Amino acid sequence: MKKIYRQFFCAIASAGAVLMIMGANSQVSMDVNSGVSGSATGKTANALRDSPNDKIITTMTTSSTSTITTGVTSSVASKITNSVGGNTGDRMKSRITSSTTGTATSNLTSSSTSSVVSKGTGSQVTLSPRAEELAKTIKFDRQVLIIVKQITQERITRLVGYDEDNYQIVAPGIAVSVPEENTDKVLADLRNKLLPLHYMPFIVEINPGLKLNKIGIIKGSDQYEILRIMHTDGDEYDISNQDVIERLKEWQKISSFDIIGADSDWVEIQFKKLPGDLKSFVHEVYEFSPDAVERVPNGIEKLIEKIKRTKRLFLLWE
Repeated sequence: MKKIYRQFFCAIASAGAVLMIMGANSQVSMDVNSGVSGSATGKTANALRDSPNDKIITTMTTSSTSTITTGVTSSVASKITNSVGGNTGDRMKSRITSSTTGTATSNLTSSSTSSVVSKGTGSQVTLSPRAEELAKTIKFDRQVLIIVKQITQERITRLVGYDEDNYQIVAPGIAVSVPEENTDKVLADLRNKLLPLHYMPFIVEINPGLKLNKIGIIKGSDQYEILRIMHTDGDEYDISNQDVIERLKEWQKISSFDIIGADSDWVEIQFKKLPGDLKSFVHEVYEFSPDAVERVPNGIEKLIEKIKRTKRLFLLWE
């Protein structure tokens, strides 16, 4: 009888050791213990078959085996399950907490940084006290100066025009310098933004040697006011400022264009619709502004090609 119990306890101990080493979960523990219990019970039953008191011993063995197996199995399973479950639970809890915290922190940090960066780069513009005062003096909407500053990133100054004697005068507008290579793009951006607000940007200075041009902006919607403020004329050809304005108005009846630049002795227009008879038109241009044709190599034919290609016409009186 002692031999049988020793065999049984050895089997149970072996099973417990195997389970603890493998770190199995509760389901595996129960399966293994069940197998071990069955094996041990089988061995006991086989060993007791030779006993004279078969029924008694079998009953006692079955009862004892059931009690001991249940107790030992429960104990071993509980310890293994608690050990494995506890550690695993702690690790899972730690990982979940860490993951959740990390993700939340990462998302929060990313969102906050993105928000600050997007708001802090390019969208906030500060006007100098001088620019603020200039806006009040010429009664410009402050938002106009902010748009100009955003697009050009250059210092805003007072626009200078001319009177009938070709003397410089302080004009009711603003001006900003731009690199020569960026002039067309900056002008287009400013016109897209400001024309709907009834402000007119135009090129006011061209300085090839300095590679730095200047764009002026005046308030209003009458583009011929640009020519009045700059007092554009062909004085050397006895062409007055009013003559220039009237001639452009005549041309606008056979075409459509915007005045995109002017100074005291030149004006540039950009066609939205070309004249129907471009050759006759260029001959008329030559009569009104000979320098406009003569400054183009090969004269009239090349000027026609240039107007078709660029949709622009540059008139000047030197």
